[in-house]
Amino acid sequence: MKLNIKKGEETLCVPKSCLSVLLDADACDLRVLLYAAGAESGGEELDTKKAADDLQVSEGEVKSSLKFWFGAGVLKKKAQKKAAVKEETAEEPKKATRARRALPEKRTATFTANELCEIAEVNEEFKVLLDAAQQTAGWIFNTSEIEIIASLYSNLMLPGEYILALIGYYVCRREKPLRYLERVAYTLIDEGIDTPDALEEKLRWLEKFEGRAGKVRTLFGLGGRNFTKKEEAFLADWFDVYNVSDEMLKEAYEITVNNTGKASLSYANSILKSWHEDGIKTPLDIKKKDAPRASPPKTTRSGTATARSFNVDDALTKALERSYNGDKK
Repeated sequence: MKLNIKKGEETLCVPKSCLSVLLDADACDLRVLLYAAGAESGGEELDTKKAADDLQVSEGEVKSSLKFWFGAGVLKKKAQKKAAVKEETAEEPKKATRARRALPEKRTATFTANELCEIAEVNEEFKVLLDAAQQTAGWIFNTSEIEIIASLYSNLMLPGEYILALIGYYVCRREKPLRYLERVAYTLIDEGIDTPDALEEKLRWLEKFEGRAGKVRTLFGLGGRNFTKKEEAFLADWFDVYNVSDEMLKEAYEITVNNTGKASLSYANSILKSWHEDGIKTPLDIKKKDAPRASPPKTTRSGTATARSFNVDDALTKALERSYNGDKK
């Protein structure tokens, strides 16, 4: 099938070499590539933080995707100005203070096969880590997978315990590919989670969050798509601040669909936030709030309570009588 793609001043250009690695690229990788191509066509520098905000992903995910395209040779970094190089050199000692291992310093996007062999041969700690990582994952790693472990270990300088915890949670429990760990690791480091204890606490929170998020996915029919940052903030409020029960979540969903005709997390959030501010915790509280307030009963001379009624004609007549009597006086 021949296609005619309209070309003009705003046409995005990507290298044909990206076709050879499309099967290894995920949705985020492709979005980042197109975003980078857009920045290039506009003569702009790629701002990873702005890209993360625009694409509704974490900055770590953007960096991981860029690393993937750099490693595939699809993207290349432009030569830096001398001032920028000096600035990077000035920050070098800070990063070096985190290093605890005698590894060859590595700042390129990928490791060569010889470098991987060198790391495994000269560093016993890395060799033990690699064996443990393969046992945890349940298979023998290929070169690209060994490179991922080496990158986490050498570039990000993560402890072996940290890396094994990532593999156990994301690869074994959530069945994510090993390359997903790089993306997660960048995000966690950006959040300041760079120790095994901090990671353990984060994973406990994630396990709890994902269990509750699964209920939201099912109820709102979201399928397997990722939550946006805004939606993640909604869920964090619902379960960590509002302490929303399953019953109340279902009530909010039904009201949302009845009022809007669709399952909107944003609309449901406005409902749950309102209930939290009004102290409404149960479906019974909702009924009490929505129930019309009854008028106080009218008591007759005999002491019998009767329901108060209101008739417009009677009220008008009485008002005219009072006005008439007042005029007579």
